[in-house]
Amino acid sequence: MHPRLLRLNTDLAIALGWLTRLPTRFPDDAADRKLAETRWACPVVGAMLAAALAATFTAMTGLGANGLLAAAVTVALSVLLTGALHEDGLADMLDGLGARGGRDARLTAMRDSRIGTFGTLGLILILLVRVAALSSLDLLDALAALLAALALGRAGMSVVMARLPLARADGAAAGAGKAGSSDARQACGVALLIALLASVIGGAPIMLMLLVALLAMAAALALAELALRTFGGYTGDVLGATCMAVETVVLLAWSMGAG
Repeated sequence: MHPRLLRLNTDLAIALGWLTRLPTRFPDDAADRKLAETRWACPVVGAMLAAALAATFTAMTGLGANGLLAAAVTVALSVLLTGALHEDGLADMLDGLGARGGRDARLTAMRDSRIGTFGTLGLILILLVRVAALSSLDLLDALAALLAALALGRAGMSVVMARLPLARADGAAAGAGKAGSSDARQACGVALLIALLASVIGGAPIMLMLLVALLAMAAALALAELALRTFGGYTGDVLGATCMAVETVVLLAWSMGAG
């Protein structure tokens, strides 16, 4: 295989291994690369997951399920495929934001394995919004919205990694490596291409898709600013929360635009 193709294969395997629970065979050179160096592949992983979720949504609808049930099963599958990685990050970040005390107290709260009130309520609410938004879409719009949401959500993580310092020297975020501005640009470029493809599939105006992408970027930047002020940088939980927030913003915007 051509060396460049080998590199692309390695990047995709690393992204799959980090961001999903899917069984992944890592190439021999995978140990030499960190997730931050494969950021372009993260939106591609999002698109792959979106395809599986859209197929599930379509199958449930074809079997006679109403939109609400089909959406609930689809969202549940997304949690299974990712191992609740991003949901856990969202809940932990919300608990950190709700903790009393300074930066160290908030970081400690995020590391607590027990979920608190803020995390529980936030997770319930955001899952309800995702189910409601998805249930309002027809099959093509659901596929398009999922493609855009999952790709842009993973690009949003790259933006946070590039803009902020690490909040602490250990943990999952440190193990993933530090993304640079070029890594973030690659991830955003790939995600935008996937989102534009989604707009073609869903028959949405290009301007609507660009507006949705701008909203996604605004959500990522807002989370980055909040994390910087509250935690002094980003952690793995902040990245997971960013992905969830961006995905939900895209699904909600697409639902409202399609309606």
